[in-house]
Amino acid sequence: MHPTQNLTQYALKTLKPFAEQFPIQYINGNRNCRLAYRHLTHTTPSEKLIILVNGRAENILKWTEPAYEFYQQGYDVLVFDHRGQGYSDRLLKDTEKGHLDEFRFYADDMAKIIENCTAVRAYSQQQIVAHSLGSLIASYYLANFDHQIKSAVFSSPFFGVPLKHPVRDEILLSLMILLGQGERYVFGKSHYQPVNLHKNDLSLCKTRMRLMNIINQKHTEIHLGGPTFRWVHLCLQAIKKLPKILPRIETPVLILEAEQEKIVDNKNLAKFTALLPQGKLIKIPHAKHEILFEQDQRRAMALAEIQRFLQS
Repeated sequence: MHPTQNLTQYALKTLKPFAEQFPIQYINGNRNCRLAYRHLTHTTPSEKLIILVNGRAENILKWTEPAYEFYQQGYDVLVFDHRGQGYSDRLLKDTEKGHLDEFRFYADDMAKIIENCTAVRAYSQQQIVAHSLGSLIASYYLANFDHQIKSAVFSSPFFGVPLKHPVRDEILLSLMILLGQGERYVFGKSHYQPVNLHKNDLSLCKTRMRLMNIINQKHTEIHLGGPTFRWVHLCLQAIKKLPKILPRIETPVLILEAEQEKIVDNKNLAKFTALLPQGKLIKIPHAKHEILFEQDQRRAMALAEIQRFLQS
């Protein structure tokens, strides 16, 4: 941990050179989609692997801070970009659109990347820390694939879409898909825009949000705007199937809920946690959606809970 006021300097002097020791690598996923990942390994082989599964519109670079922290605790770390975002191939000519071809490909891609990295190095302990969309993808991975995951943490899981008028909005979504408008931005969304530091639903930490803006400013190729109608439609269908998916996850799962959540809908989160054979739900007070990129105090609380759980 480090005080937030020194974060920009810490990012430049510590995080950036650390990450650059481990070049971004690529592997082909379904439909020949090129997937980007970074495997941060110790010189002396580690027995422990943390797999970081990021959220929508996120990327490998943004996740360097938590990757470094886990690495310092003796873990090897695997971080990757989902198809259609970050350094992985985009699915449309308009590369800023958050689009998706098939939801199942997300978990297929994840399985392929993990399999590839664990073939290079054998780990007696593999664990997942997933955020938002990453938690939805990790749920399908844990339920549907053979794996060696000992435990998993889902931070602000994308287990609900915050629709103002659910019935009307779902009909509208289906209609847009039927009309062949699946590749259009959903209403109210457009191309990439920097985070508004003074008014956003992501985090109360202006310094971390500023750092995210700086990263995007320097690396314009990772810009991602809003989601398309097809992306929302496919994720909504995946969420609807969670009552059948979650009971199949035998792995212990810790769910972190942000008290000031506005990005995802948490109204069924307690019910979903109860469907997990070994699920535990903890609320992080005063935190917004991006718990792992929150102000130091809230973030430290979350990281302590994560450590306690991973080591139990």
